[in-house]
Amino acid sequence: MNTAGCVPSPHHGVVVVVIAEAELESVLCDDILAAGAKGYTVSEVRGRGNRGLRDDRLLLSNNVRFEVLCDESTARSVLDTVLGRYGRHYGIVAYALPTWTPP
Repeated sequence: MNTAGCVPSPHHGVVVVVIAEAELESVLCDDILAAGAKGYTVSEVRGRGNRGLRDDRLLLSNNVRFEVLCDESTARSVLDTVLGRYGRHYGIVAYALPTWTPP
């Protein structure tokens, strides 16, 4: 991972962000944990992108956002699992960024 411009820390890690259709929430919970994550945070989100408007005022149009703090190996596993299973058939975005956590 490129961490140029970031201050080095012995407590580095990765945050994985997954934004997906709300109907995937329960299976993504299981898949993220099965990929090695110890936990996650999930919230309802809305927005607009190349797949159109995602707005909670429209029935069955909600999105969820998962955030997973983990090491790089777990991040790769989560991304491979999530994108491999759902990336071709659902509206989903997933990415990882370097982060620093307290000891």
